[in-house]
Amino acid sequence: MDRVEKKLRLSDKEFKRNVGTTKPVFQMMREILQQAHGKLHQFGGQPITWSIDDKLLIALQYYREYRTMENIAIDFGCSKCTVCGQWLSGHADLS
Repeated sequence: MDRVEKKLRLSDKEFKRNVGTTKPVFQMMREILQQAHGKLHQFGGQPITWSIDDKLLIALQYYREYRTMENIAIDFGCSKCTVCGQWLSGHADLS
């Protein structure tokens, strides 16, 4: 089970406290990011290394808890540089 599915199994109150937004808003964010990713990569391009859901969780954790990228990296089992790279590539997808 991935990180997002674990979080979606939380109660509505726990989900909002943990993620920083309600489940419907989170689902809307996911859909918007998936559509943007689809448009960006409709003609090909480099495949993503992390799921859109993981990138969304990183952004929400960063904004919600003001965590350092090093702390987020520990949760995701990677290096700080990897989180930073995913953070930047996630923001580039939205431009």
